Amino acid sequence: MSLTLRPYQPTDANVITTWLKSEYLMRQWCADRYERFPVTPEDMNSYHQQYFDGHNSVALTMVDDEDIVGYISIRTPADYSSEQRLGFVIIDDSRRGKGLGKAIVSMAVDYAFSKLGAIKVSLGVFENNPIAVRCYESVGFHRVVKQETECYDCLGETWNCIEMEFCKKSLSEMTLEELWQFFPICLGSYNPQWRDWAKEEIGLLSEFLSEYYPIVNHIGSTAIPGIQAKPIIDILVEISPNADWQGVRTVMETAGYICMSSSENRMSFNKGYTPQGYAEKVFHVHIHAMGDNDEIAFRNYLNSNPAVAKEYEKLKLSLLPKYRNDRDGYTEAKSEFVKGIIRETKVMKKVVDAELMS
Repeated sequence: MSLTLRPYQPTDANVITTWLKSEYLMRQWCADRYERFPVTPEDMNSYHQQYFDGHNSVALTMVDDEDIVGYISIRTPADYSSEQRLGFVIIDDSRRGKGLGKAIVSMAVDYAFSKLGAIKVSLGVFENNPIAVRCYESVGFHRVVKQETECYDCLGETWNCIEMEFCKKSLSEMTLEELWQFFPICLGSYNPQWRDWAKEEIGLLSEFLSEYYPIVNHIGSTAIPGIQAKPIIDILVEISPNADWQGVRTVMETAGYICMSSSENRMSFNKGYTPQGYAEKVFHVHIHAMGDNDEIAFRNYLNSNPAVAKEYEKLKLSLLPKYRNDRDGYTEAKSEFVKGIIRETKVMKKVVDAELMS
């Protein structure tokens, strides 16, 4: 065989639609995307004209020399290209058992990574299609758990989907830029459990970093009730600037944290990032030299000034569309607001100190 992928052509529909021998097979292929069975070439081309723009969504035909033997689509599921999603996977039913399914999926994954710059490729497959599930697993896809699972009403039944993903790199191999593409910023309502989870993690950090006499605090938006936040608990750990920082890093990594960045007298770690997405509990731990703790003053000020906290929330929500996959840009865009609050807290502290000294 000499298999290649090429852009879909309207005349391909004359062949592809003949593979849909039953409505059951058709629904496994397209769910509710096509209204009626049988799907005609005219139906398929009309759908293409409406939904495939060649930019955010492409359709590809697999050929063996000149023979059409498979079809697959690739689309961007959001406004960023770090993830590409496969769909409408089908092969010539007369050639089943010859590895064409694995071949077309493998070629589409390579296309997504090499030509579209994807970091992750995802797909959904019905539970009642175990052959397809095994095919995807043989390529390297793994099942992931989502808070909400897609389901469709097909042929008088409810068909549930299995969500699957294929990652180009392991998380430890990703740059921060790639990691943030894989884990976009999302803001949600305040969760009262965050405080308990932070308290629990602070206890663990205090215990296994005890030889460095740490001062540990819950910081960030998850420490400010009443405003939306990323579901990531930020914790500040202050240690002596003369501490064995490499030793601290070793302790943190042994405890299961991944080092995100390291500089003189500052390190940051994360825990809770998985190939399947965010874990239930996600932590960022910021290790600073003793006294480098402006984040605490910022937290305290916003907790004492709910109106200002709401201004901060409004700013974050306004920045989200632009910086969803750019953590550094998101942080920088908030910096003037944050610095302004910190300056104000320092002025207030000087006033209080002066009054105490008088």
